[in-house]
Parts: sequence; structure tokens; C-alpha cells
Amino acid sequence: MKLPSMGRPGARPPTPELDFVQRRHAPGWLGWLLLAVGAVAAFASFDRWQTTEDEVAALRDDNRRAARKAEQARVLARREQDDPALRARIDVARKLSLQRAREWQPLFAELEARGKDVALLSVEPDAARGVLRVTGEARDLNALFAYAESFADAQAVGAPRIEVFELKERDGLQVVAFSLRLQWRGA
Repeated sequence: MKLPSMGRPGARPPTPELDFVQRRHAPGWLGWLLLAVGAVAAFASFDRWQTTEDEVAALRDDNRRAARKAEQARVLARREQDDPALRARIDVARKLSLQRAREWQPLFAELEARGKDVALLSVEPDAARGVLRVTGEARDLNALFAYAESFADAQAVGAPRIEVFELKERDGLQVVAFSLRLQWRGA
């Protein structure tokens, strides 16, 4: 067996090039499409998880509030049964709560609708005596008297009485400052 000649005598044979790693190719359109679909699915899953977490937290808070309210009602009911004096105080508190929760808007609307030339400054209710004290300013005495007389046929208030009036000057105009007392039928 004869060895092939290597060109010149004493020359080294060429080193073989061994490539065990395959060269990477750029991803195709299918790879990018799969990546985009995966990213959208991951975002949608995260968003749904976050929404569910928020809903669970809100439901837990509602549950805690309801449990606390039920416990307070249970304790209060137990105390009411045990203590008649406490029961009487709670009844008074409930009545006052209902009084404060009454509809104020119709009363204010009626007070303001009665006078075109009157500006109301304050309304002070005294539910114990059934009295409303209204303070304000009128353009002149005739406007004040017309405002007071307009309550003769009012539904919520009546029996007007002018307690005090005073002529004042505001911004170069003369006005009548007044205090008017009304019987409050809703008290």
C-alpha cells in the first residue's frame, strides 16, 4: 500500500476541520407568529388573574364588613334583651337618626322658591320645638313682607314671624337683613 504523496517531503498534512455545531438559521415567520401568540396568551392570562385577585379581595372585604355588622347586631340584640335602660336609649337614638335622615331638599326648595328678591343666608332647625329660624337679606321691606306672607299656604312650614330686621348697605345697595321664625310641620 502506497501512501499518497503530500506534496513536498517533510511537509505536514493539513489539519482537518471538524464542525460539530450546526450553524443557526434566523427564525422564520412561523416562529415569530408562535412567539406573538404566546405573548398575547400570557398577557391575557395575567390580566384575568389580576382581575380575579381584585374581585376576590373586594368579596373578602364585603364578607368582613357583613360579618362585623352581623356580630354588632347580635351583640346589640343581646344587650337590648338584658338591659331595658339601654333598650330605651337605643330607641331614642333610632328616632333621632330617622329625624336626621329626613328629606331636607323639599324643605330647602320650598324656602328658596318663595322669594324672588330674598337671599337666604342660613336655616337653623330646632326639631324639639318644631321651629325653623331663617336668616337672610331682602331687597327691601316690601320683599321681606311678601316673603313672610307667602308661607301662609305652605305645606312644610307655616306661621311666619319676623323676629328682627335691620336696614344695611351692601356694595352701595340698601338691603334688609332679617331673621324669620317658621313653625316646622315636619319636625
